[in-house]
Amino acid sequence: KFCFVLRPLGLALAVMPKTELKLSFMDLELPAKWAQVAAAGLGVGVSYMGWKWYQHQCRASRRLKRPYQPSESYPSDASLDDACDDIAKIVTWIQDAVIQPLDARFPGKLFSGDCIAQPSTPLVLVIGNHSAGKSTFINSLLGLSAQETGVAPTDDGFTVLERKEPGAETKIEEDGPTLLGNRSFKGLLHFGQPFWGHLRRKRMVLPANSEMPYGIQIVDTPGMIDMPTKIQKVNEGGRGYNFLEVVRWFAKRADLILLLFDPDKPGTTGETLEVLTKSLQGLDHKFLIVLNKVDQLDNSVDFARAYGTLCWALSKVIPRKDIPAIYTMYNAGVDASQHKEHKLPLANFRAKRDEVVQEVMRAKSRHWDNIITGVEDTLRHLEMVCTIVAATRRKLAKRKRMTRSGGGIVLGVPALIAAWSLYGSTSQGISASRWAGSTANLVIGTATYFGFAGLASWFLREANREFETLQIANLDQFFAEEYEKFMVHTQDEDTMMRWGAMKPKVANIIRAAGTVSWLPQIQKWETERLKECLEVDVPYLRQLALVIRTSGPGESHNGR
Repeated sequence: KFCFVLRPLGLALAVMPKTELKLSFMDLELPAKWAQVAAAGLGVGVSYMGWKWYQHQCRASRRLKRPYQPSESYPSDASLDDACDDIAKIVTWIQDAVIQPLDARFPGKLFSGDCIAQPSTPLVLVIGNHSAGKSTFINSLLGLSAQETGVAPTDDGFTVLERKEPGAETKIEEDGPTLLGNRSFKGLLHFGQPFWGHLRRKRMVLPANSEMPYGIQIVDTPGMIDMPTKIQKVNEGGRGYNFLEVVRWFAKRADLILLLFDPDKPGTTGETLEVLTKSLQGLDHKFLIVLNKVDQLDNSVDFARAYGTLCWALSKVIPRKDIPAIYTMYNAGVDASQHKEHKLPLANFRAKRDEVVQEVMRAKSRHWDNIITGVEDTLRHLEMVCTIVAATRRKLAKRKRMTRSGGGIVLGVPALIAAWSLYGSTSQGISASRWAGSTANLVIGTATYFGFAGLASWFLREANREFETLQIANLDQFFAEEYEKFMVHTQDEDTMMRWGAMKPKVANIIRAAGTVSWLPQIQKWETERLKECLEVDVPYLRQLALVIRTSGPGESHNGR
């Protein structure tokens, strides 16, 4: 900008009469020639200083402006609430200043659903087949009958249950539209009105001996069942809304996911299969698998058959040799004296239930760790998407420039030759009759040339479009080139798994853009900011979470 401002000054100095231009300094008069040289040098120096200042401003604008000062350790005299407030503030800043501005440049806002409004409340998600004992387990945890139970499906919606302080009202129920006014649940708005009628929240005063702590929400979900017809579209699963994506939304925000199975139906239904492979993808560290109602089994043979069937069913959807731990339990509330002659070790199953309840209690202490893990995953996924999209854009843009340059040369050289020939003919002079004939030939030749140019231009556009289609099918090559340094000696399993999850999303972004010119142009410094957050902010957040964990569960968490 400074160069453009000073250029007129340099031109004015250059065209001024030499005899009139003199430079006087300390009673010394320089010749006009040296005065011009000095003025030009001054202009160059000011331009250079302006350019350096402009570069400095650009670097300053790209620098992250943190709302805190990162350090190697968190102050030892800080309170628990201070640590919670700091985590919420830093997470909100990362989402608002780093993630969302980049995400907004991609078609469809790929990561908008991963940004969680802060402060947030610890959440436990309970899912499973119908009649798996979900509502019974929740009722025993609450200490009262809040949810209907039965062998047949009894609940067709998502119910958020929370313990409230004693007051004038012992129970407050909120329907879907009312609950969606809460900023923590606003992300569910885009699932539409068909889902809103299947969402509610119950805030209740619980008995004093209730196991349910304050500051935790438990989500009861509809039982998963098989449909008589094949599901062809996501919204046509017999529910009227995108059940898999709703479960995914809650699962990402949950601190614990309980997946319950009934020993009478230990196999996975079609809907359970979809939930395990899509809704819970990448969330293995959060969920527990529970084989419930084992007290209904008569002997060890029945138990082994139910347990083995469940393991076999899970092996079909969990692609690894080691099956996750399965908690075998039955719901409390049954008099132990009735099972004195039972052939199964029910005491061990009651102990397993206590372990599951303890995991529910731990949801509060692990809440911030899960929030930080979610932010870290989003940063890594976004960095990968930006890297691959930028590499694809560079290659496609280079290909387009090459085709345009080649087409320009092929079409431009004949045009220049024809123009030169025409100029030579007109310069030598021709008669009127020959000129009329030449004009007709010129019109025909020009029309033919432009027709050929249009056909060639269409062919080049189609060739570029076909090339872009081939690149979408060859995204693995871009990944291998960009992440080659991570695969020198052995494959980075974490990077490979992330790429497996992001590859279809990158392909959708390129298809939605339609052409390379519509792809967002991601600069290198933008991806460097994501890496800086991973190297500086995430470790600092881990320190804050450690302070919260070592301070005990406490009742002063902001998640309450």
